[in-house]
Amino acid sequence: MTVCTVQIIYDIISSQVLIMMNKTLVVLTGPQGSGNHLWSKIFSLHQDVFGWKSLLDNYWEAHRFSEPFAEYWRDPSTLHKFDWSKSQYFFTSISIPLGIQSKGTKWCPNVVQFCTNAQSLGVKTKVIVIGRDQTILQNQQKRIREESTTRHFLDQLHQFKNPTFLSYELLYLYKQEYLKSLDIGIPIAWYDDRVNEILEMDSNAKYIQYVKDNILDDGNKTGVPFLDNPYKKDVNPIRQRDHLYDEEGKTGSFCCQD
Repeated sequence: MTVCTVQIIYDIISSQVLIMMNKTLVVLTGPQGSGNHLWSKIFSLHQDVFGWKSLLDNYWEAHRFSEPFAEYWRDPSTLHKFDWSKSQYFFTSISIPLGIQSKGTKWCPNVVQFCTNAQSLGVKTKVIVIGRDQTILQNQQKRIREESTTRHFLDQLHQFKNPTFLSYELLYLYKQEYLKSLDIGIPIAWYDDRVNEILEMDSNAKYIQYVKDNILDDGNKTGVPFLDNPYKKDVNPIRQRDHLYDEEGKTGSFCCQD
């Protein structure tokens, strides 16, 4: 092999390394039921992001059949076979665990292993952790999975290096303003009209019932302090009102202007 040939091979390898170093893979993960499909739609909207595009055409799809990286989650060592020339920005999502124990389909994807294999190819990775109200999570998991499965995700959480945490509730509350604030390493199409369509119905609503009155209502209305948690048994009586500055007080009161 001549010196010239060696130089050519070196230049080719170097150029390939540089190309891969400019690529970013965002890995979104969380407990089962924490909004994997919801966030996958949001982050796949941008035209420059290679993500779960088919989910934008269908309301729901099974991860194991349709998510672009599904087969590589089963065996991260095969990530070198993936066509990384498709984009500069990539997005994938995974819940921990997947499947249902009673059906013999439950298994726990290894996020760290997946990221490590991608990094070995020169791809920059960023882990995004999504969360949702813990009570709603538990109810959803027990209904569909027949058990609470969040413990499996918590077993891996401490292994993630500098993850970014995202909130299901904040997304629905602040919508585009929340998305505009995020910096996760890939472009986000917060301006896309489909964001409003995706967020049209809050799936949390079916788990929530209106409360007519609550023991703390009087405290909020009058400013009377509670020494102890009123929801616990054998608590001390409410302290006598001993201050002037509260929502009903006339001295030094500050009112919100309508």
